[in-house]
Amino acid sequence: MNKEDILAKAKKENIYGDEREKKIRVHRDAFSCWGTIILGIIIMAIKLVRVESPADIIALFFCGAATASLYEAIQTRKKVHIIVTIVLFVLTIYYFYKFCTGIF
Repeated sequence: MNKEDILAKAKKENIYGDEREKKIRVHRDAFSCWGTIILGIIIMAIKLVRVESPADIIALFFCGAATASLYEAIQTRKKVHIIVTIVLFVLTIYYFYKFCTGIF
């Protein structure tokens, strides 16, 4: 391999950033998810204290878990991940339905 081939290959491999940048993006996304989860729990607690249904917040939590599980199922193609994804999407649909019936 000559120098140009090596540089072209390295550039292609690092199109989405080097390892440090990729690690920062992964940690950024996980950090932001935890912030959303904590805020959701606080809102859900307020709704429960006010005797309101937290079905909307629960549907959002299940949807987030379902989409993450879907990505993992697509990448690994393991049956357990596929089953978990289906269960999480069913729960998402159920709680979204409960939320919708509560407002109409």
